[in-house]
Formats: sequence, C-alpha cells, structure tokens
Amino acid sequence: MTNLENSIVGMGARPNDLESVRLRPVWHRPWVRNVMTQLLAVTMIGIVAWSIVVNVSANLPRSNLGFGFDFMNLPTRFEVGPNYLGATARDPVWMTFLVGLINTLRVSAMGIVLCTFVALIVALARLSDNWLVARTALIYVETVRNIPLLLQMLFWYGFSTLLPLPKQAWNPAAGVFVSNRGVYLPSLQLTSVHYVAAVLFFAGAVGAIFVIRRRIRQRELTGEPIALSWAPLLMPFAFAAFALIAGRAGWVVDTPALSGFNFKGGGVVTPEFVAVLISLSVYQSGFAAETIRSGILSVRRGQVEAARSLGLKPNVILGKIVLPQAMRIIVPPMAGQYMSLTKNSSLAVVIGYPELVRVSTAVISETGRAIECITLLMAIYLSLSLLTSAFMNWYNRRIAFVEH
Repeated sequence: MTNLENSIVGMGARPNDLESVRLRPVWHRPWVRNVMTQLLAVTMIGIVAWSIVVNVSANLPRSNLGFGFDFMNLPTRFEVGPNYLGATARDPVWMTFLVGLINTLRVSAMGIVLCTFVALIVALARLSDNWLVARTALIYVETVRNIPLLLQMLFWYGFSTLLPLPKQAWNPAAGVFVSNRGVYLPSLQLTSVHYVAAVLFFAGAVGAIFVIRRRIRQRELTGEPIALSWAPLLMPFAFAAFALIAGRAGWVVDTPALSGFNFKGGGVVTPEFVAVLISLSVYQSGFAAETIRSGILSVRRGQVEAARSLGLKPNVILGKIVLPQAMRIIVPPMAGQYMSLTKNSSLAVVIGYPELVRVSTAVISETGRAIECITLLMAIYLSLSLLTSAFMNWYNRRIAFVEH
C-alpha cells in the first residue's frame, strides 16, 4: 500500500473506500490541482511577458528607436535646479538620475521622520480624556485623509505666491532672505575633509550606541549596578574633530547675495521642497495616527492601571509599558505607510520638485527613450519599497517578544 492508502486504512476506512481512492482520477487530488494551477499561472505570466518583449522588439525598429541604456552617458542638456551634486547640463544623464534619486530620498526620509512624530502626537491626542483635544485630533485625521494628496501639495505650494519677489525679499537676519523663490541661508563650503569627518562622526555614533546598549544589556542580565558613563557620547565628536584637525579643514561661509532676478550662493530651501514635505507628512500622518492608536489600544487596560497604582508618571507608563508592547502591532502596518509615502513623492512632479519622475520626464523629452526611463523608474521604486520593507521586518524581529 502507498502512504495515502495506509493513512486511509488507519482512519478506519472500508475496503470500498480504499478502492475508490485507487480509481479516483489524478486531477481530483488536491495537491495535483494546486500544482497544476500554479504551473498554469506561471505559464500565463510567461506568455504575457514574452508577448510584450516580442511586441516591443518588433515595433521599436519601425519607430527608428532602439532599446538600451547607452543614452545614460550622453549630456543631459538641461538644468536640474538645486542639487547636492552640482550637476549641470553638460553632465551625463546618469548623474541627473542620481540627483533625482537623492532628492526623492531626501524628501522621503525627512517626511517619514516628520510623519511619525506628527502621527504619534495626533494618536495620543485622540486618546486624550480632554474632549476638545480628542475631537480636534479626530477632525484633523478625517480632514487630511479625505483630501487628495495632490490637492494638498497644490495648496501648500500656493503659499509661495504670497511671498515677495527676490528684489523685495524679507531679510529677517544677516545673510537670510525669504522670497517666492525660496529661503536662502548662509552655508559652509564643504571639501572632501568635511565629508570624511561626517563619515567618522556617523561611525562614532554607531560605536557609541553599541557600547551603551551593551552596558545596558549587561546590567539587565547580571543585575549588577553598572554605571553608564558619558564617555561613549564623546566618540563621534572626537572622531570628527580628529579628521578636521588632521586635514586642516577650514570653515568658509558662503553668503547668498542678490544677482539679477535671483540670489546666488549659499543654501536654499525651495518652496517645492517645503510643499512636498509638508503635504506628504500631513497626509500620511492621518493614516499612521490611526495605526499607532490601534496599537496603543491593544495593550490591556489592567497593565496601565497597575502602573498608575504604583505611582508611575504618565510619560514613564507610555515609554516603558505601553509603547514597547504596542510596537508589535504598530510596526508591520507602519512599514506600509512608509512605503506609501515614498511612492507618493512621485506626485511632486506637478509642482516642479526635481525628483525621479520629474527628471525622467525631462530625459524622455530630450532622448525619446520612454521605455528605458520608465523601466528604470519602476526598478528604483521597487528597490526602495523592498529595502523599506526589509528594514521594518528586521526592526520588527528585534522588538518582538520571544517566548521561552
């Protein structure tokens, strides 16, 4: 007998039942149907993908267009606007895409931090015993979630039209100018030594966190009163100072000055960036606030009441009892919120912020390589989403409770 027949006999089946199993067609078995369904799905996907490749390969030559990424080394032939790489119209296209990627990562990273901070405040306000505070937070959530993100971007960008022209710019402080072109600020002229110092500062910060966490864990495991010194916190500053002194880096301040119809020099915070940052953070915080609120409500009320009976302060209860347990429910859906924020940054193309979609649109108009540019965009956004998901999954495993 086969294993299937032995299991049937072991369950008390009659001989007629065993004979019916032997005579049953193969495709009536569940595991066979599952395998065949999956093979059929894979085959259909393969056929669709192959038909797309064949269609593109046949039609591109008719349009006098080829397929390839050789255009990435051609000159861009247009200005990207404010960028951290100093890219110009003579630089290759791949550098322009890099500028767009940096701008996307910049607004997405800052938006995630600001969104999390605002969402936490709104979630706590929704749980407040004060009727006015709770209702105000509810109105905020329902308002920002039900107004399309694109309209919110246009709304915040519209405020820049209320600011004066560069020649009538406000000058609230020395070297600071506010106009409808942006906020111009004094900035440092950075060299390679400064970048090395920044990398060493980051390395020192990581090392300080590792040392402090190790001492805290040792104190928790052994119960010994191990004192936490402030020496590790000086590591980042010591590393950065060593790099600056060894490299003899100077500090040259670049102050903006009016030249023609706009300011030159210094650093600038453009209205497009501010509008995208505020709209993304505000819109996504409405959804994230409900996620955080549901996670806090999942903590049993008895634990909070027990902590209050011990005389613990509300901030201690929230930081030591409620949030650590609520994070198990908050983190997984928050990963989706962060990925949505990053992908929604592509809507910034409508107000002229030079992110990936805006740069890609300009490149397509110059080169005509629409398929290559769109393929590259999809690959970049897919990679960003997968990296965000992988990081949040790693963090979720780090904070998960382990049952022994």
